[in-house]
Amino acid sequence: MKIKLLPALFIILTFTLYGQETVRIASYNVKQYPASNNVPNDLKVVINQIKPTILMTTELDGSTAVTQFLNNVLSPKYKASTEVNITWGYGNECAVFYIDSLLTYLGSNMIPADTRPIAEFKFVHKFTNDTLIVFGVHFKAYPEETARRLNAVNSLRNRTLQLKAAANYIVAGDFNIFTSAEPAFQKLLDQSSGGYFFDMLNVSGNWNKNPQLSQYCTWSTRGGVNTRFDMILISKAVNEKGHVDYIPGSFKIFGNDNKHFYSDVNNGTNDWFPTDPSIGTSLKNASDHLPVYADFVFGVPTSVAAADNIPASFELKQNYPNPFNPETIISYKLPAALHVTLIIYDILGHEVSTLVNEFQPAGTYNSTFSAQNSLLSTGVYFYQLRAGNFTRTGKMALIK
Repeated sequence: MKIKLLPALFIILTFTLYGQETVRIASYNVKQYPASNNVPNDLKVVINQIKPTILMTTELDGSTAVTQFLNNVLSPKYKASTEVNITWGYGNECAVFYIDSLLTYLGSNMIPADTRPIAEFKFVHKFTNDTLIVFGVHFKAYPEETARRLNAVNSLRNRTLQLKAAANYIVAGDFNIFTSAEPAFQKLLDQSSGGYFFDMLNVSGNWNKNPQLSQYCTWSTRGGVNTRFDMILISKAVNEKGHVDYIPGSFKIFGNDNKHFYSDVNNGTNDWFPTDPSIGTSLKNASDHLPVYADFVFGVPTSVAAADNIPASFELKQNYPNPFNPETIISYKLPAALHVTLIIYDILGHEVSTLVNEFQPAGTYNSTFSAQNSLLSTGVYFYQLRAGNFTRTGKMALIK
């Protein structure tokens, strides 16, 4: 690569400015899709209202359901996971759909569990480089299946225990848990070992047919909203500040206005769609579950202290020492989270070394350039910082 070095050694280029990015994650039990001819259109209406970046689905009826859902329900901006072991009842019933322009899908892992495997989907954000793992679950239903649900949660916790403490992960799906006192739910939140989760709603009590907790219910759109089954739980790292953060208060149960306990979700008026009641009808027709979603910020500074010490402006300092042999330090400041490159060029504009090429949070950085093991000769070199639409070039001298 060559650059044109202007007399003032100053080059202005235009780059896209990347900062913190918001990602909406939704979880939706789609009722053994495809169940009937009217389901795709109704699902499309619902999902177009939510506009998720990542959509985790359960109860896909067969491997071809993924392709059908992608083609018949979602817009072309989405792609789908490629797992083939998707079978209603006993296989993995979970699949993820995601906006390809924002996220890179890194693949999946299937965790054996009682009765259905737990899906593990891994993503990295294309602009912030933050990684998120999404676990998809559909635990065994009915109150008498508490032992199987606990077995499945133990399998999940065995996996999350292997992850680093700073790992960003969530678990989403249809938990079929009836009360916060159930051993399976308590195990999900148990902090006596690593790999635990937080309930963003922090709801204690009996979730089944309890009018006092009706605002948290996700089932059923058709027989009356009266039970909490569908959830998104977050890891310790997501619950704390840094890289991927849950936006407090953003968790929503689409269609639950707390006025339809033991009533169809489209019965009368619904505060979620006061100007278009047909959305409620689509929600009822599409599935017997209400979708849930939450918003997350990617690209968050790793500590409150780092956020408090964010520089007020860009700065590229003179390297030190200068002249140098064999090493020198190049310091710079970023007032915002950006994709940054720091590249060394020789006097002819040939690229010598790339010191930085990554997304970095706002802050102050030091980068070391070493000529010790290189064939570089004594002479003048240039270092160029590019961050968003900011570009600066500095001059340094190597003396051997």
